[in-house]
Amino acid sequence: MGKVMSLLGRRAIKPFKEFNFESRVNREITKEKRQAAPWHQSTVKLIEKSIEDQPEDVLRSLKERDDLLLDRLKQVYVTSDDSEPQQKIAENPDRPLPTNRTFVSDMVFGYTEPKCVPYGKITLKDVLQAISKHQEDPEFWTPKKISSEFKLDPGLTEKVLHHFRTFVLIIPKDYKRTQITQETLKNTALTAPITLKQPVSSDNEDESITSKEKS
Repeated sequence: MGKVMSLLGRRAIKPFKEFNFESRVNREITKEKRQAAPWHQSTVKLIEKSIEDQPEDVLRSLKERDDLLLDRLKQVYVTSDDSEPQQKIAENPDRPLPTNRTFVSDMVFGYTEPKCVPYGKITLKDVLQAISKHQEDPEFWTPKKISSEFKLDPGLTEKVLHHFRTFVLIIPKDYKRTQITQETLKNTALTAPITLKQPVSSDNEDESITSKEKS
């Protein structure tokens, strides 16, 4: 309610603020001496003391208007008859400028993934996918099956799956009361829940809940 009232108040006052606006602006612009901006409280005393320490001639010049200086400033101006230089950038046929100016989105992993991957090699995206599959279901996605799926060396695949894991969010049931220690993390298995194997639909929601309770 207060926000509505303040909005209505601003709208009601706005016509009075804009009344005779141009003439008031012209009156302020044509003033000979405008009001200076206020000094900060921390520097008022320092400025006043520095002004008082100045000689009388300097103090008088600060207060009086110097017409001679203003006339000289009016006579100072710069003119230029030269046309604007136009520098043409020489085109290098070996390094032509890009013609496609469409927006390029940021890469997921910071680099462009190759389209063709030779046998025995794997992209970072597929590495994370393979490790995640092994964590979710190590009995089904064994190192032998993953090496066959991605055409990798079985021994190297087994070592990678043994030493590398993806991040798993561990939330205890009574997380508000239980304090997670280093010993708790050591005793917690780094495997994903059974319900994360496949997206749970409305049809098999009851089955996934039952399997989670059994585990």
